[in-house]
Amino acid sequence: MYRIVKKRVLNPTVTMMDIYAPLVAKKAKAGQFIILRVDEEGERIPLTVAGYDRTFGTVKIIFQIVGATTMKLNAKNEGDYIADFCGPLGCATEVEGLKKVCVVGGGVGCAIALPVAQRLNELGCEVHSVIGFRNKDLVILEDEFRACSKSLTIMTDDGSYGQKGLVTQALEELILAGNEYDEVIAIGPLAMMKFVSLLTKKYGIKTVVSMNPI
Repeated sequence: MYRIVKKRVLNPTVTMMDIYAPLVAKKAKAGQFIILRVDEEGERIPLTVAGYDRTFGTVKIIFQIVGATTMKLNAKNEGDYIADFCGPLGCATEVEGLKKVCVVGGGVGCAIALPVAQRLNELGCEVHSVIGFRNKDLVILEDEFRACSKSLTIMTDDGSYGQKGLVTQALEELILAGNEYDEVIAIGPLAMMKFVSLLTKKYGIKTVVSMNPI
């Protein structure tokens, strides 16, 4: 059994939890994921590692409440337990040797993009972050991105917070301003990642995206 150490509501449909899982925390890296079961009768669901604290033995997960299992998980509170928490699984994001990177996150994809941005910052890379949401009420992890980014641009579809428009607009403005990125890392909806890739292809910038949505 794995104890929920901390629970935080990020917006009406997205929740963050810190799970006490010292063996997972010991080896977890940005870009990897875990598989959990809320109870012994529950289904197995994958969630990306959104952060970890090796000292306290905790692993951070962020999930959107979209079905029966995430509803059941969200009903748990601090001090409660979940049955299984297996990981870390998958390949970590390759971040070594990068000097200047733009991290682009869309919606809940920001939960996956954040630990990548944090790790790049720890390695001394200059991180520029662009994060986009439908509206102000859905904005998550602003403070965390600001703490690990030299520049942070927030975009909303309706202009209710940050700048109005798409993340591709902000990214192109950064490129045209003379920023020479070693790499762009885009994580979010498939359509967003597609158009980020089309934009960066025009400028010859290596781009890595996440296939988690499929």
